[in-house]
Amino acid sequence: MKKVVAILLLLVMALTLTACGPKAPAPTATPAPTAAPAPDNTEKPAAPTWPNGDVTILAGYAVGSLTDINIRTIADWITKQTGAKVIVENNDVGGGANLANQLVNAKPDGQTLMLIGMNTISNYHSGLWSVNPCDTSKFKLVCGAIQPLPDSGCIIVTQADQPYSTWDELAEYAKANPGTVTVASIPGKVMDTKMKALFNGTGLSEYIRWASTTNADAAAGLLGGTINIVMFDEQTATGYLKDGTVKAIINSRDNDDFSPYPESEEKEIMMAVPNLIDVFGEKGKEYAVPNRSMFVAPAGTPDEICEQIAAVIDAIDLETSGEFYDRCRVNGGTSKYYTWPGDEVMAEWNRLDAVLKEIVEMG
Repeated sequence: MKKVVAILLLLVMALTLTACGPKAPAPTATPAPTAAPAPDNTEKPAAPTWPNGDVTILAGYAVGSLTDINIRTIADWITKQTGAKVIVENNDVGGGANLANQLVNAKPDGQTLMLIGMNTISNYHSGLWSVNPCDTSKFKLVCGAIQPLPDSGCIIVTQADQPYSTWDELAEYAKANPGTVTVASIPGKVMDTKMKALFNGTGLSEYIRWASTTNADAAAGLLGGTINIVMFDEQTATGYLKDGTVKAIINSRDNDDFSPYPESEEKEIMMAVPNLIDVFGEKGKEYAVPNRSMFVAPAGTPDEICEQIAAVIDAIDLETSGEFYDRCRVNGGTSKYYTWPGDEVMAEWNRLDAVLKEIVEMG
């Protein structure tokens, strides 16, 4: 009996040890294959392409004027590059006032553009334009244009025998003898705006006498001694400076870019005249009135379209001889293509807004 019990106990212990032993690893499940994403059959909008039909460029300049020739040069370039028909629509009444309204109300698809410059701000403040170019809810800057110089440069000259030869000497003399220095004012002209901005900005305006006149009478008055200070464009001024009948006071430039001019004695004379930075340092930029010409589109024109327009126009080849190079230099070799940064131009126009408003109010 005892042997039977012992055998039974051994069997129980053996079974217990077997149950507590290591288990065989469970078979690993094979993951189900990942299903491929369902194809996206929704139509995505196509990237905008420009041009999409005829392009209209609005020009507030007279047919045949220098700026008009430059606009038509770019128009032909666009046609050559894209095959699109480009229509240039001119209307210089009120500096293109009706065209500005037409642009603002045009479809914002890049098919209607307009070339405008700093002078259009004056048109707004004088009541000719109903919209202000500085208003980004109306206009969108696209890219630069072929720019006839002077962009910011015009030279102030006086008679060779005057007791002042520099801006500082002129300022000292005018303050010591208020009302004796007569300065030609040619209302509505870019040069008049540049000169008044300089005289007003430096506070010298209150010590001189403005003489409202015309281009021809200003030159005659200078040579005849009835007008002491006249501002000429750089090329015209150089002609007077070469023969010694007048001397230069200051150039309204805020830069040294004379690259559109061919190497010549005339260019050397221009470059020798002190500019705003030479006389006033960096503060001279506050007295500059650069006339950046810009293509604008209606507000709301997509950035993609503006970028495509700029890519076409910015590629214009004016650096080597050829059809477009020659055409943009019909005005004596002073035209060049500039890619003005839009944000820089808008900041500049906003600065000039108050300056030009004050000049318009002067009359």
